[in-house]
Amino acid sequence: MPKKLRLFAVLWIAALSISYSGSYGDAVVSADPNIQVTVVSTPGLTSPTGFQFVDDDTFFAIEKNSGNVRYYNNGSSSVALTLPVDSSSERGLLGIALDPNFSTNNSVYLYYSQAAAGGGWAENRVSRFTFNGTSLASETPLLSFPFDPSQANGPNHNGGPLRFGPDGMLYGVIGDLNRFGQEQNNTSAATSANAGGIFRINTDGSIPSDNPFVGGPSGFEQWFAYGVRNSFGLAFDPVTGNFWDTENGPDVFDEINLVTAGFNSGWKSLMGPSSLNPGGLNNLVQVPGSSYSDPEFSVQNPIGITSLEFLAGSILGSAYDDAVLFGDVNTGNIYLLRLNDARTGFVLDGSLTDLVANSQSELNNLLFGTGFGIVTDIQVGPDGAIYIASLTNNAIYRVVPEVDSLLMSSMAASVIGLFCVWKRSRLAMR
Repeated sequence: MPKKLRLFAVLWIAALSISYSGSYGDAVVSADPNIQVTVVSTPGLTSPTGFQFVDDDTFFAIEKNSGNVRYYNNGSSSVALTLPVDSSSERGLLGIALDPNFSTNNSVYLYYSQAAAGGGWAENRVSRFTFNGTSLASETPLLSFPFDPSQANGPNHNGGPLRFGPDGMLYGVIGDLNRFGQEQNNTSAATSANAGGIFRINTDGSIPSDNPFVGGPSGFEQWFAYGVRNSFGLAFDPVTGNFWDTENGPDVFDEINLVTAGFNSGWKSLMGPSSLNPGGLNNLVQVPGSSYSDPEFSVQNPIGITSLEFLAGSILGSAYDDAVLFGDVNTGNIYLLRLNDARTGFVLDGSLTDLVANSQSELNNLLFGTGFGIVTDIQVGPDGAIYIASLTNNAIYRVVPEVDSLLMSSMAASVIGLFCVWKRSRLAMR
């Protein structure tokens, strides 16, 4: 190859390497050909269940089975904390949230299944830790869902995600642990199950005075909502502040719900629309201050809905400002729904106007991407890109517009321009 052509090739490869910092993964975005997926560099990451960004180049990621909290800073990787977790079935390190004032107080909140000293499971716990720049330390337990010999104790239906609301309160969810108490709408139960709900607490672990069931039945003080079978998805709409969750059905009906204070999601009496559950409304435990409403969207043949995220303000642009993404366990797919103008429900057409996907073929009308494995977290990052954690692919994906390729073309053009300037200067020197 002539010397000048070799120089040109080197410059062209350099332009490519600057433009693409990640490699392509197995995931394929199918609904929009103008979107690309890359893999975030996360050395050592296995079985991730969640992540939280500090800034564009710094984030924490948690691992279900190892109990590791990994800290990624400008490409470097370290383990900031290893928790003693029982990882059997759906137990493990399941949720992470950064304090809204993290930049000043360095507080990180974790939800995990603590292993007992002699082996097995002791409790599901929410704790606050302090980050010192390299590690997480100074654990302060805030909330406990302990082993109870009088009730079932899982090992499935542990829930997981933690989220801070616009009100500054910490929200999280625990599944029913296979228990059958008042939270599971057991009208004959005398006591709380201490499971199967969305909790809301202050950052010091105390119960907010405006929680919907304060002053009500014992054991309900921490609940913002109950009647939840199991959930892997909590999200606040960045436009309205409305609160949403996903819920996993047994052999019928996964759900996406708009959650209001005092919400009773209906389990075990109801899953899916009440019209398809004759008599279900008559079998709810009606705690004062509670209310039931049908899901905003249901999947008749459960796929194990997991995380959900609102795309308003994302790098995908205004065409996606009304979009909501959700993942699943069973298919490895990401699906997309469009919100109505009030952002209180979804706009669907054809066979989906009943707000129920009755088959996989109906769900495929909502397909956004495939090949993601078990999706455990979806978030819009500080750079506006969409990030997706996959438990089974041991990866975090980054979803951006193909406009990044325009950047590559622009940079390549700049390199070519520099080459032309160099060539002209060489000719002028002759």
